[in-house]
Amino acid sequence: MTQHERFHLRDLDELRCKIKELTLDLPLTDKPSILGTPLALAGRSVANRFAVHPMEGYDSTDDGAPGPLSFRRYERYARGGAGLIWFEATAVLHEARSNARQLYLHADNMAIYRRLVDHTRQAASEAGNADPLLILQLTHSGRYSKPEGVPAPIIAHHSAILDPVMKLPDDYPLIDDDALDRLQETFVAAARLAADAGFDGVDIKSCHRYLISELLASHTRPGKYGGSLENRTRFLREVLTGVQQSVSGIFATLRLNVFDAIAYPYGWGVNRDDPSKPDLTEPLSLIRQLAAMDIPLLNVTIGNPYFNPHYGRPYDFPVKGATVPEEHPLQAIARFIDITAQVQHAVPALPVVGSGYAWLRHLMPYVAAAVVERGNAALIGQGRGSFAYPDAVRDILATGRMEPAKCCITCSACTQIMRDGGSTGCVVRDSEIYGPLYREARRLAADRLKEEAQRCRDCETATCTAGCPAGVDVPSFLKAYANDDIATAYSVLRNANALPEMCALVCPSDVQCEGGCLENIFCEHPIPIRDIQYDVCRRARRMQLTGVKLPDPPPTAGRIAIIGGGPGGIACAVYLLEQGHHVTIFERDQSLGGVPDTIIPRDRFDDAALETEAILSPARDAGRLTVMNGRILGENLDLKSLCRDFDAVFLAVGLDSGATMGTAPGVYDALDYLCAAKAGKAPPTGERCAVLGGGNTAIDAALTAIANGVRDLYLVYRRSFQEMPAWQRERELLLKAGAHLLLLSQPLGYTVDDDGRLTGVRIARTVLGAPDTSGRRRPNIVDNSETILAVDSVIEALGQAVPPDLRRALEPLAFNDHGLPQTDPESMACSIPGVFAGGDLVNGGATVVQAVADGRRAAQAINRLLKTYA
Repeated sequence: MTQHERFHLRDLDELRCKIKELTLDLPLTDKPSILGTPLALAGRSVANRFAVHPMEGYDSTDDGAPGPLSFRRYERYARGGAGLIWFEATAVLHEARSNARQLYLHADNMAIYRRLVDHTRQAASEAGNADPLLILQLTHSGRYSKPEGVPAPIIAHHSAILDPVMKLPDDYPLIDDDALDRLQETFVAAARLAADAGFDGVDIKSCHRYLISELLASHTRPGKYGGSLENRTRFLREVLTGVQQSVSGIFATLRLNVFDAIAYPYGWGVNRDDPSKPDLTEPLSLIRQLAAMDIPLLNVTIGNPYFNPHYGRPYDFPVKGATVPEEHPLQAIARFIDITAQVQHAVPALPVVGSGYAWLRHLMPYVAAAVVERGNAALIGQGRGSFAYPDAVRDILATGRMEPAKCCITCSACTQIMRDGGSTGCVVRDSEIYGPLYREARRLAADRLKEEAQRCRDCETATCTAGCPAGVDVPSFLKAYANDDIATAYSVLRNANALPEMCALVCPSDVQCEGGCLENIFCEHPIPIRDIQYDVCRRARRMQLTGVKLPDPPPTAGRIAIIGGGPGGIACAVYLLEQGHHVTIFERDQSLGGVPDTIIPRDRFDDAALETEAILSPARDAGRLTVMNGRILGENLDLKSLCRDFDAVFLAVGLDSGATMGTAPGVYDALDYLCAAKAGKAPPTGERCAVLGGGNTAIDAALTAIANGVRDLYLVYRRSFQEMPAWQRERELLLKAGAHLLLLSQPLGYTVDDDGRLTGVRIARTVLGAPDTSGRRRPNIVDNSETILAVDSVIEALGQAVPPDLRRALEPLAFNDHGLPQTDPESMACSIPGVFAGGDLVNGGATVVQAVADGRRAAQAINRLLKTYA
């Protein structure tokens, strides 16, 4: 038994020596010119012997249409010069998707696929390449279906090998024959859409243990799709026939697994006594039938990347959790080439596409050309090699060689992103795009987070919990997560925090829970509590564990009005509903979520409805919760009336911007600007913009303005960088974005032109004196230091306050010295009995989790009050 070796072959001579040392029959030639010869196929002339293999990018839009990265990928392939481009696996049904971002073709998005086809052909033409043959792979992911991001297997038979890996019980249902009959029609309909989109052919995907491939191995399945070879191949043959007979202008082909390397009776093309050895008797019998059906070509592959990612596809760096066979990679390549050759020689008139060359890197053309010369395959497919080096064909045809520094290094990172649920491509050679995507996917990968959770020291008096305003029992939820107990982990979170998913996305964990983690002291690497919390919440939501738990209402159940549907109001509602009370939320906007939903930029927080609807819908359905939108205190709501009509009132309304330095065209309020930008309606800011302020809102506005095209962004702040109230991570993002920081600079007013339009900001220098009431050093203006900063626009982020109309509506309440309603810090009770308040209205604008904590305290106090009344 030989051992795995990393790639260390510099040239053709070293490859020859290694082949000789291993006594392999691996063909070689030093003249790869045959790869540039054309091939007649399906009534067309394919310009060369190269095919781009169907490698999924998982970068569709929400409805399954190709996204921007999809268009970019296929444009690069077309410019690269391959004669055949085999488009990636595209689901024929939503439930057939292996990933929430997998392509999915249907009538409503076919026009976008047509644009992709046209774009691809145009790119080839612009590069001076011949029109490539375009094939779309149609798939049903079957056992590996995961359309919503969590496994939803659809299996053709039970497997004593694969079922335990997926934790499927013995009674897990199989897809029935009637469903398979209907699915045939779905494949044919998808082929018709592909023809309308302009593809030359469709591939009925039959490999890697997706549904059709699993049917081929369904020895133990009863009925017309299992047992005999005729039954097991029935679905595939009938779909191919259906496309041939019913869809004009397109041909049907397939990518076929001919050797699963999974033990009989659960594998296909395997020796019954030794699953590591192929037995091609049945695959060749099927292939001869397919050749008689006049399919124009066949794409051959082996193995199952989910079961063993390395079998037949050698990697230098293993996919996490996978085993590397105890053999030299050249042995795996030789086996793959030999199996393909057996197929090609069995049907010499049928062009066969070979695979498995990526590990050879820049030496690939010398093996591939020899394979074609011998007649062991008609075309050479490149999968991950095309990810890394999309213009490899152009280089080979022009120079006879590949550039080593551009080749795939078989690192498995592209596979890892896919397994982590991200959009995938070459992390190494296309790092500007896929490096950040890889790191983000790894950051949130469950296997990595589980390892991180296991580092928790389970402190008795946990400083991480002390750092959380909601008081989440962090060690307990981390322990449950480490034990794969998502239900318990989520229960611990929700016991203290009504909106844990929202808080995981928007709260400053580095100064709260993670800031208190002892690992900061030991290794400066705190446990990623925030990321683990987010993973728990999104998984719990998908498992339908997040809905509010409603008890039977006791006879004394109260009726509570909550004014404001932001985090504090929702939190208060959740805890009151769980005590059996009836709640009415009055919200000014048309949706719940408050500031996170309307103001926080989309790259930090997208849509509150995913979490809020999952939590609140049981209460709404049960008639315990009423939400009234478009209701504004002081306009169509009256505090006295609310106090009369309800047993208690909780005020959770937000604040508006406070101080302003004046108005002029081009001067925007930060909250208004962020709200408009998140709605896709950002006002024009020109190329030079000044943001006034140093808090999180100011930085959000600055980053948003940069993202919307501002060339020179000036953040004007009167104190030092260290004293900015914005969180550290926000300040770091601002520096990374290239903003210009004008620190120790006091804005004084604006300059305008004759038409009253903004032309600049008047600024004076400051020096820091003694601390003021905020605890920060007071900025003192330097005499005679005024200057003008010429800008096209200004965004003011100078603090928040209770707006005058709201102040008048709240006038019966007592206010504190900061102009905010006065409340008891323990109960959140206001000066009027039965009225409570929390969130920004009482703290002037703090964190989301602080608002959630206020809502919980108020709910507990309201519940105690109503019990007292009873």
